[in-house]
Amino acid sequence: MTFVAPIVRKARRGATTQVTLVTVVGLAVGLPSWGVYAFWAHQHGLRRDWEIKGPPCPPPKDSWDAIVLKRAPHTFKYGGADFAHPFGGADCASVPDGRFPTRDAYYVCQFTGPVMIAVTLAGRTSLFEPGYGRHAAVSVRKGRVACVLGGWTQA
Repeated sequence: MTFVAPIVRKARRGATTQVTLVTVVGLAVGLPSWGVYAFWAHQHGLRRDWEIKGPPCPPPKDSWDAIVLKRAPHTFKYGGADFAHPFGGADCASVPDGRFPTRDAYYVCQFTGPVMIAVTLAGRTSLFEPGYGRHAAVSVRKGRVACVLGGWTQA
């Protein structure tokens, strides 16, 4: 008597299984890649939009009291600094500092017609006098305060 082994067929993957497998692998690779790209694009956009170029703000010619008079200035804290300005509005952002995706940041505030800006950082106050009707941008980066004339904020 001879023994005949039964023929066992190996299951073959059908078209549906292959499409499902390709879809799962595509999502496993695509979703994290999209997340990294979105993070990079957001940081790149912030760097591009908030890198404000312009001439430096002039040092103050007038005293703070002569400009502000008895009016209480607008004050706020941002990025470890205290800001004060008598007129206009302010818009601030935390901007990534570096070329690659990073958590390091510096701080930029744009002002619409502030006339004078006082920035206190680590107990030291810096005064800038952009003048009437001029936009200014103040950055706080690595413990240094800088001011330039210009910006894209609207009054």
